[in-house]
Amino acid sequence: MLEMLRPQRQTRRRALRTTTAQACGLYPAVGAPTGDPRGVIIGREMYSGKAFIYDPFVLYDPSARERLPSGHILILGKSGYGKSALEKCYVLRQLRFQDRAFAVLDAQGEDGVGEWDAIARTLGIKPIRLIYGGADEDGAVRINPLDPRIPSEHQFKILCSMIEIIDGEMTAETRFALSVAHQVAVTAAATAGRVPVLSDVLNALTAPEPSDLGKKTVTAAELGRWGRPASLAMDELCSPTRDLAGLFDGPTTEGIDLDARLIVFDLTRLPREGMAMPLLMSVIGPWLRFGWIRPHDRIKRTLIVEEAWHILSHRPVARLFEEFVRYGRRLGLSFMAVIHHLSDVDVDESPEAMAILKLTATRVLYHLDKSDADATADYLQLPAWAREAIADGANVCAPGRAVWQVGGRISLVQHIRSSTEVRLTNTNSRMSEGVASRPTSAEAPLIALHKGSAA
Repeated sequence: MLEMLRPQRQTRRRALRTTTAQACGLYPAVGAPTGDPRGVIIGREMYSGKAFIYDPFVLYDPSARERLPSGHILILGKSGYGKSALEKCYVLRQLRFQDRAFAVLDAQGEDGVGEWDAIARTLGIKPIRLIYGGADEDGAVRINPLDPRIPSEHQFKILCSMIEIIDGEMTAETRFALSVAHQVAVTAAATAGRVPVLSDVLNALTAPEPSDLGKKTVTAAELGRWGRPASLAMDELCSPTRDLAGLFDGPTTEGIDLDARLIVFDLTRLPREGMAMPLLMSVIGPWLRFGWIRPHDRIKRTLIVEEAWHILSHRPVARLFEEFVRYGRRLGLSFMAVIHHLSDVDVDESPEAMAILKLTATRVLYHLDKSDADATADYLQLPAWAREAIADGANVCAPGRAVWQVGGRISLVQHIRSSTEVRLTNTNSRMSEGVASRPTSAEAPLIALHKGSAA
């Protein structure tokens, strides 16, 4: 018997010829090829175990393995599953590159400060706090829609958006009266050697002078009648007795460092409901476009908007941001929109919102309830396994895991944080019982940012 076993040779099998599509089923343990290795590490691909690396600017480059059509990102999912942790870690890791800069519209927080407050303080940055109805309050910041950094034609678009948010869609007569008042306000301010403000527009609306409309002269009485809806809306922004006083009427507050590599706008003291937030979005988008972005430098900029439904759900605001986002490639801009549910946005009623969503080439999907998961999967045309994954918040898409759709590649990714990042990105301190989260990797040092380091 032993003699029979000794001459035994290794088993040999004939080669198997098959297609790559069939090989995936025959050899399920073989991992798929990874994406481009350049960028920052997000975490680990769950099914292959490989590092998941991402950078929208690298992936837009023609040398990328799979080029993206844009650098814009959509993050959505229920609260508590890791959206905030992801965006904060992404910023902290990207800031190690010298040619990256970020502006964050921080709309959530606790104890009177935003979620980004701890990160800003650690990096030596003072957040810009916008205060509702607090023109004279210490630390209040004002942004002027008629700031000279914004071209005149875009100033008029902002004025139209603000009035439509307050009073609804304008008639052609009201729009004409507003355009005349805007030009009068700009001319009067230039004559006085100062910056135009909203009060100048209100004064021109309520005390108009005759103006030419083609070959017809429009009388002051006609202009006053045509501009009355705009006058009443403008009074909401300018009158010191109104709730919106102090946010927009007056020159832009001095000292806002638009050269900083990280700018945090703390919006937590603005009400989420009502007109204040969409009004601010209508102003801050164009203001950042012309004041923050410098098209001829080599800085790659990312604008992160939390509670982005304030943009997508208000058509006048979406109209301004669509133009902003559409020129992202020319401006070196990545737009990151963070929302809870796709159902928060009525894309059927707002083609501009639909256009913004379609311009996002990267979608990060955390856990959603079954109905929301089905609607999202249908809209984004996800495969069946991804639809089932985002609906399973207990196992597949547990906290920290998300389905990443990067161009045509879809992966299930586990976000991995260092102990420093866990401490700085924890947003559940008020609900927890003081038990520190177990770090998933070693402590990582942070580098303080200095004023003007992005220039």
